[in-house]
Amino acid sequence: LVELGGDANAPILHIAIANGFPPQTYIPLLRPFMQTHRVVSLPPRALWGDPTPPTTHQSWQTVADDMLAGFDLYGLDNVLAIGHSIGAAASLLAVTKEPERFQSLVLMDPVMLMPNVLDIIAQSWEQGVQDLMPLVQGALRRRSEFASKDDAFERFRGKRLFSDWSDEVLRLYVENGIQPKADGDGVELVWSPQWEAYYFATVDATLWDALPNLNGLVPTLVMQGSTSDAFVPEAYEMVKAQLPTASYVQLDGHGHLFPQSA
Repeated sequence: LVELGGDANAPILHIAIANGFPPQTYIPLLRPFMQTHRVVSLPPRALWGDPTPPTTHQSWQTVADDMLAGFDLYGLDNVLAIGHSIGAAASLLAVTKEPERFQSLVLMDPVMLMPNVLDIIAQSWEQGVQDLMPLVQGALRRRSEFASKDDAFERFRGKRLFSDWSDEVLRLYVENGIQPKADGDGVELVWSPQWEAYYFATVDATLWDALPNLNGLVPTLVMQGSTSDAFVPEAYEMVKAQLPTASYVQLDGHGHLFPQSA
């Protein structure tokens, strides 16, 4: 359990994180909540220390089940659940499975892919070519080793992905997402490209089945970055139609990583 801030006896706020980004990159976003909540995060298996992901196709329900098991282990109840990207998907699945554990839910740019995209992913698994999907290939090609943390920071600072991040958030990413290599020669990503690719390859089509079950369970807020390529406007409208009891907010001018950029 990662303790991010707040009084130990305050109500629980749990942040479920996006694929590839350590919990500490959400600290600037969550700092105001630390006045009223104990802010924690149960990282997914990619950050449990095993660099090798499973070789079989599992669903994101595994991430949700791990979250609920962590709630049991650490005695977390009446939780304000905030999830981003895959973390939003896992939070959605966890709330619909055990709603009594939750006080409310915030879904930040959940990965609700359009049905035609989900069909392509399913066909890729059927044909055994899931590793050839563009997102998977992009993750596997990601540079994972650097001379030092300062070297990593300077390289990331020039990348388009981080162009609208503040130096503070980028430094939090480097300090908490980079570790010394086992052989002592430089540093490497804590969240391996192999794990990142695995989560991209196991996008969960059952999210659309679970979504209507959220209606009336807990107060829910859905947030979308207006330029997001993971939660596109068509999917946003589909979610609004299937989950009319939720509240909705769009952040103009921000993409999928608005929790870090905004």
